[in-house]
Amino acid sequence: MESRKQPKIASKVKKKNREYTSTGLTIDYKALGTISIDELAHALVEDVQALKDIYNIKYVKSPRLRFLPTDEYGGEITVRRPAGGTIRYMDTHHYRPACKDYDL
Repeated sequence: MESRKQPKIASKVKKKNREYTSTGLTIDYKALGTISIDELAHALVEDVQALKDIYNIKYVKSPRLRFLPTDEYGGEITVRRPAGGTIRYMDTHHYRPACKDYDL
């Protein structure tokens, strides 16, 4: 009898001659289609709550959120700063005091 090789469980992707093993978690919202920013906020809050309650996740490291801004018909739009320039990357507006990193 021949023994068959078992498929590898870890997701590995070769990028420019480097191996990368994905250890993070991706939540896919593609099935929702074009939704309002308010509905996206609601979905994010629900999913974060599920991560806490169901999966017992208490901390995360380096989270990112990427989306394609569109008009109500699904046509992509360019995001502009109040002064008129385009913006493609934004740091969070959430403020976390540095004292929370230390036992003060």
